[in-house]
Amino acid sequence: MSTSTGDRNPPQDTSSGPGGSASSQTSNGGYNTQRTGQGAQYSDELDNSEDLVSEVEEEEMPEETEEEYQTKQAVLKASLPFVHQYGWTKKAIVAGAESLGMPSMVHGMFPRGGAELVFYFYEESNKELESFLKQKVTELKEKDEKIKTGPFIHDAIETRLRMIIPYIDKWPQAMAIQTLPQNAVQSWTNLSRVVDDIWFYAGDKSNDFNWYTKRGSLAAVYKSTEIYLIQDRSEDYTDTWNFLENRLEDVVSAGHLARNLQETNTVLSEGAKGFCVMVSQVPTIPKPTEPNRNDK
Repeated sequence: MSTSTGDRNPPQDTSSGPGGSASSQTSNGGYNTQRTGQGAQYSDELDNSEDLVSEVEEEEMPEETEEEYQTKQAVLKASLPFVHQYGWTKKAIVAGAESLGMPSMVHGMFPRGGAELVFYFYEESNKELESFLKQKVTELKEKDEKIKTGPFIHDAIETRLRMIIPYIDKWPQAMAIQTLPQNAVQSWTNLSRVVDDIWFYAGDKSNDFNWYTKRGSLAAVYKSTEIYLIQDRSEDYTDTWNFLENRLEDVVSAGHLARNLQETNTVLSEGAKGFCVMVSQVPTIPKPTEPNRNDK
């Protein structure tokens, strides 16, 4: 459960005129006081793992009790040490339950199998990141120092990514699980939480198109750096942090990008309409010839 306060929703559309309303924001010494936004080695394991397929149909599930919730949290927490041996699978969850003296049948409480373990870890890591960011902002305020956006965001992403290093050998599997269609919504929600927290505590007060640009850009940087990290063999992952620094140069200047996009939005919109009209007037489009592919 989130401990932050404020509105996580994106900016509201105020184009309706005087009747529209924008999210109000206040600042205190440059700090927001109100929130305005939100593997190849594993191929065999992934192909054979039943954890990658949901075991339940899309149906309304009964709401779990507080006791059930706490039991599940305890089991998932106890399961993390077994990820090194079993990966992000039901086997790890069963081992975690047994380590608590619970019957192995408890895995029935986790219909999505290993995905539930991945998401538990992700959400707990997000909470840890938010605590880190709150503390960092508090320390800066006590020193009467302003946040330097670039370094602040770099530290935030590095701190968050370092949380997966203890599981780095198994993380490609976790990433693959998150990309499955049945897990896409929660995966995106978790990533959105990361970038929204970072921008909020960095002092972002945008309430326009820039809100989307900043978060979209930062999400791209986070995921590309995450992919770089799982392949990095440099000492203390130095190459990854250098890669992150270079990628962040684009994000810090997201405001300029947003303005450029706004200026060209009308042109692109009209171009898209013209393309649609053109396509609608073409009766058939021949299927492209497959290129010759000679096995080497």
